[in-house]
Amino acid sequence: MTEQQDTQQTTRQATQQTTQQTTQPPPYQPPPMAPPRPSYRRLTRTSWDAPVSGVCGGIARYLNVDPTLIRVLAVVAAVVTFPAALIAYAVMWAVIPQE
Repeated sequence: MTEQQDTQQTTRQATQQTTQQTTQPPPYQPPPMAPPRPSYRRLTRTSWDAPVSGVCGGIARYLNVDPTLIRVLAVVAAVVTFPAALIAYAVMWAVIPQE
């Protein structure tokens, strides 16, 4: 074999190796993970379901019940335990953070 043929054969082998390398798919990479959700529920006042302050809407969402039920119970509690329920509502308004 001559030197020129040797060079051509080496060039062909290098080209074949390059094409084989570029045609292989990239290695598998898993999709990026979403940030983990906290394992606890957080009590917050709602801003979109708030006729007064959002306390009853936040409690209803936390307990996974209808907000109307919580509002009716709050009114009943305010009538039955006149000052205590209103004071508790005002404290919750001040303490529970808004979403």
